[in-house]
Amino acid sequence: MFPVAMSLLASFQSSVTILGYPAEMFYRGTQFWAVMISGAMASIIAAEIFLPVYYKLQFTSVNKYLEERFKSERVRLAVSLSFLLCTIPYMGVVLYGPSLALGSEPESKGNFSLRHLTGGIRAVVWTDLVQVFLMFAGLVVVMIRAFYLVGGVDEAFKIAQQKGRIQFFNVQIDPYSTSTLWNAVFGMGIMWSGNYATSQTEVQRYCNVTSEAKAKFSACLCGISIFAYYSGCDPMAIGLIEKTDQLMPYFVMDQLSSMPGLPGLFVACVFSASLSTLSSGFNALSAVTYDDFLCRYTSVQKLSETNARRVSRTIAFCYGLIAIGMAFIVSRIDSVLQAAISIAGALVGPMFGLFLLGVLCPFANTFGVLCGLFAGEIFGVWVLIGSLVYSKQQPTLPTSIADCPIELIGNRTFITSAPIQSQGLLSLYHIAYLLVPVMGFVISLSVGTILSLLSGGYSTASDVNPDLLSPYAWKLWPAECVPTKRPKVLIERQSLTNGSQSSIRKNNNNTKRDSITSTTKL
Repeated sequence: MFPVAMSLLASFQSSVTILGYPAEMFYRGTQFWAVMISGAMASIIAAEIFLPVYYKLQFTSVNKYLEERFKSERVRLAVSLSFLLCTIPYMGVVLYGPSLALGSEPESKGNFSLRHLTGGIRAVVWTDLVQVFLMFAGLVVVMIRAFYLVGGVDEAFKIAQQKGRIQFFNVQIDPYSTSTLWNAVFGMGIMWSGNYATSQTEVQRYCNVTSEAKAKFSACLCGISIFAYYSGCDPMAIGLIEKTDQLMPYFVMDQLSSMPGLPGLFVACVFSASLSTLSSGFNALSAVTYDDFLCRYTSVQKLSETNARRVSRTIAFCYGLIAIGMAFIVSRIDSVLQAAISIAGALVGPMFGLFLLGVLCPFANTFGVLCGLFAGEIFGVWVLIGSLVYSKQQPTLPTSIADCPIELIGNRTFITSAPIQSQGLLSLYHIAYLLVPVMGFVISLSVGTILSLLSGGYSTASDVNPDLLSPYAWKLWPAECVPTKRPKVLIERQSLTNGSQSSIRKNNNNTKRDSITSTTKL
């Protein structure tokens, strides 16, 4: 049980966490810390709304739920295809992260997928167990060293406060900023809720939210400590690094290279984070492709178990090659954190809207939810492509080079270009990447609801199997919009309550009868 729990934790962390979170703290402040609230919120939504339905039905795949709920293979296949299109680019982001940060070419990391060909899920679990300890060890080493160099934790936070990095309740409404409370909470809230609701591997992670928060908290602390050290000499401002994601590796080589073994520990930390995510991702891609596509449209089911295993491993290997190609594409995006949320969020948000319609809205039908899904995904992908073509650097808080040694500055010439003014469609392309999943979710939910009602979903709402709905559906909608028969869970609770009340009444009657008998005897 312990190795599986650690494997689930490891696969949820990636190079996006190790490299992206510290850079976000350094250049945009601590407001991004609010995403930890999003994780708790997403866990509550999943546990209260989705988990009771999944657990009661005992489906091996959450996509199987869609097929039963809407009586249509088209919905299941559409979501399966969306999952593939969402996960493949994300694997490229995870692969590109350490390649960029360590100054090596993406193609040199092609061996990431090789271990998934030999051991399957058992190899994934046990290697993830080792990797999760390496991840935490690398983060702790960097954190301790940086705090030591600046004079302690209190001094680091004092410097960060003076330089305007400590922000927790920036309630400004700004659709173009990633450092506001609302964008961070709602953006990542929809992102994580979508992951928890639409991905089979995430359903098993609800109990690990505390450990996940600790990992992200550690990465954020690394960002604060490194900022305190470089507060007077920004490495990117003087050209020592090209992208924000290189900040952590630069600090390691700058301050830990003289300590044997520690740079290697950090390298292991970054690659462990990537490998753990890639392992679960490639296995999930292979499983979905095999079960939802090959088994339906080819004769692979007739193969022996050995040959079927070979086919599955070949699929995982092919996805590994595709991920290497995707690593080159995501290099156009400013940071791995932005790339991960933008690419995954463009599809996860609409998928979450579809699943939410399924469990909460009895009148949702196949036509409505598919139109909502496609509308949300088309919009999300359109904004994503537009943001790549008309890219705009995300605003950052001011940094300083006043304390940089003169030999580092030398004769460098610093050229600042005027920011691109967002007008017309550009204003849509330049919205905060945290809002991409939110907008996709809202479009999917709205279009799905309206078109389901217009296409006769109201008249068929009472025919939906109540076991496929969340108990909250009966609280949310009037009696005319929900099936007359309630889920077995509610029936069992009512029976238990009625049984308890009957037992109490029976005990009271027996007590009274015994009293009368005793009095008569006296």
